[in-house]
Amino acid sequence: MGPLSALIEIFQSLDIAGKLIIFVLAAISVYMWGLIFAKMLSMKTIDRGNENIYKRLRGFNAQFARDYLQLFRDFPKSSSLPMYKLYRVCCDNLLNSEKIRPEEIASTEKLLDSYIAEEVDTLEEGLNFLSVTSTISPFLGLLGTVWGIMVMFRRMTQAGSSTISTVAPGISVALTTTIVGLIVAIPAAIAYYYFRGRVNKQLVLMEKFSRELMAKLQRLILEEQEL
Repeated sequence: MGPLSALIEIFQSLDIAGKLIIFVLAAISVYMWGLIFAKMLSMKTIDRGNENIYKRLRGFNAQFARDYLQLFRDFPKSSSLPMYKLYRVCCDNLLNSEKIRPEEIASTEKLLDSYIAEEVDTLEEGLNFLSVTSTISPFLGLLGTVWGIMVMFRRMTQAGSSTISTVAPGISVALTTTIVGLIVAIPAAIAYYYFRGRVNKQLVLMEKFSRELMAKLQRLILEEQEL
C-alpha cells in the first residue's frame, strides 16, 4: 500500500466530525499559502523600491529646498511605495506654499509619523491571520484527536474488546487531525515571524528616510531664510 492509498484509507476511516475538521484545516491552509506567496511578492517589490528611494535621497545634493520637488519626478504620482508616499506628503505639506514658516516643519514631522503608522498597518495586513492560524490549527487538530479517541473508546466498549489490533487503527485515525493541524500551524508561525521581521525592517527604514529628509529640508529652509 502506497502512502497516498494509506492517507485515503485513513481519511475514509474518519467520522463526520474528523472529516469536517480536516476540511476546515485544508481551507485554512489553501488561503494561508495564497497569502504567503502574495505577501512575498509584495514585500519583495516594496523592499527593492524603498531601498532605491532611500539611496537616491542620500545621494541627492540640493541648493534650495524646492529642489527636492524634482527628486522623484520620474516616479508616477500613483506609486504605492511607502517611502514615495512619505515624500509626496512632505512635499505637498511643506514645499508647495510660497513662504515656509518654521511651525510648518514641526507639523510636517508629526504628519510623517502619522503616515508611517498607516503604512506599517498596511504592511501588516495578513499577519493577524497567520498568527491566529498558527495558534488555532493545533487546537483544531487536538479537538479532532480527542473526539476520535472518545469515539474509539465507545466502540471498544460496545465491541467488548481492547486488544492492540483493535486499539491501534483507531488511535492512528484519531491522531490524523493533530498531524494535519501541525502541518498547517508550523508554516504559519514561520511565515508570521518572517514577515514581522520584514515589516520591522521597513519601519526602521521609513523612520530613517523621514528623519533624513526633514533634516535636509530644515537646513536648506533655514539657510534660505537667512539670505
